[in-house]
Amino acid sequence: MRHPRSGKKSRQLSAPVVTAGADTAAGEAWVTDRAWICGLVGALSVVACAVWFNATQALQKGVSVLGLRLSDEPLQTLLSALLLVAASMLAAELIRLYLRNPREFIVVHPSLKSGGYFRFVGEALANYLAYLFLFWLVVTFFHWAGEYGYQRNAPYYRPWFNFLDMAFEAYLWAGLPYVCITRALKHDPAADRQEPPILVIRLIELAGGWFSRKKNLPSAFEERHKKAARALLVKLFFTPLMTVFFVDQFPHLVNNVDYVLNTIPRLISEQRYTHQQFNQDFFNISISLIFSIDIALAWCGYVTSSRWVDNQTQSADPSLLGWVVCLCCYPPFQMFMGLYFSAPGEREVLRFGNQWLVTAFTGMMLMSYLVYMAATMWFGVRFSNLTHRGIIRTGPYAIVRHPAYAAKNFAWWCVMFPAVLYNIAYTGIHIAITQILGLLLMTWFYYLRAVTEERHLRADHRYDSYCRQVRYRFIPGLI
Repeated sequence: MRHPRSGKKSRQLSAPVVTAGADTAAGEAWVTDRAWICGLVGALSVVACAVWFNATQALQKGVSVLGLRLSDEPLQTLLSALLLVAASMLAAELIRLYLRNPREFIVVHPSLKSGGYFRFVGEALANYLAYLFLFWLVVTFFHWAGEYGYQRNAPYYRPWFNFLDMAFEAYLWAGLPYVCITRALKHDPAADRQEPPILVIRLIELAGGWFSRKKNLPSAFEERHKKAARALLVKLFFTPLMTVFFVDQFPHLVNNVDYVLNTIPRLISEQRYTHQQFNQDFFNISISLIFSIDIALAWCGYVTSSRWVDNQTQSADPSLLGWVVCLCCYPPFQMFMGLYFSAPGEREVLRFGNQWLVTAFTGMMLMSYLVYMAATMWFGVRFSNLTHRGIIRTGPYAIVRHPAYAAKNFAWWCVMFPAVLYNIAYTGIHIAITQILGLLLMTWFYYLRAVTEERHLRADHRYDSYCRQVRYRFIPGLI
């Protein structure tokens, strides 16, 4: 008998920042108000891919779309699922933004209107080459970087290495056409001044000034360069994690499709499906479904940044505390937090003898994680930790300012605190006290994340307006 499985990394994901961005005037519809449509398309795409991969045995045989062979081996197949989900989300958001304001969707570059074609091509080529050089620096860094480095032959990060090589090759060939089309039809001087290539351009300016021994060298980095650098660091840290989390989690969802469609009906017909088995299945299947969707949506937000879908990073948290409390919730920094690991495992709730109690606790966990997933879905392609990419004021964010953090912590207490009670009764009070301290520490870190995020976002007056509209951070009417 095959039982459903859940991945090991669900505890390591954290909710996104509630961000503030450049939307329309107060009282009007904001560009982010219906971003959930794109998120819903992504969620349905994850489920569709799981059903399709199960029906075609794609993890064993590979994937073909319209006669085009996308993958031949399991890792490529899993990465192709991510790419298909991202493509569906980007297409949905592109259509949504076009229908929202078709007259202003295309903005032609002034040089093309005035006949300055050579100037336009020169600017586009310089932008492409700067991007390409920056991309090469990133690839080179990951070839040698500590835990993530290619040279370490770290199997856990192999999916990220494969994706990075694939993305670099794709940009090498398709990057210049993309840059030309984007700059030609999506002219935005403000975006031009904030894009990552400005880092390369500034380094070239500094190097040129130093070699020519100019007395008046340009200042090292302006605030816009620092913003671009912080935004790049966010991508470089979180994209590898989201990639490997998905590769770890999604195969369980694919296998669970077969289990739900075939094994469970057979067990029920043979009257061998027990309440205890139901609880185990309920826990495993819900975890694999919710976190496969959540990770895929997050991955798309981290990887993509384009003016076509209006999800450029406007700023990243400039405070050291904000970065510390966020990064400590993720590997490899978790290893330095012994108390974090002292919290009981999520699956320990299944040890209870009373199966109705197990059903109740896992049911509350599921409802909480659904809120957590919905909070990610409402971002669409704008998801990202530590960043400012647009105010989300609808859906769960219309009730509290940090629904994902609140939901995740409630879910943890639902499935972990019962294990504490179990240990008090059967193991020893000293273990239970250590586990309670671990839970409290985890909750404290998420409180600090909410506080530091709001400190960052209050630099935008629109976030203050949002805070006046939604008064409570975590629990309506209480906190």
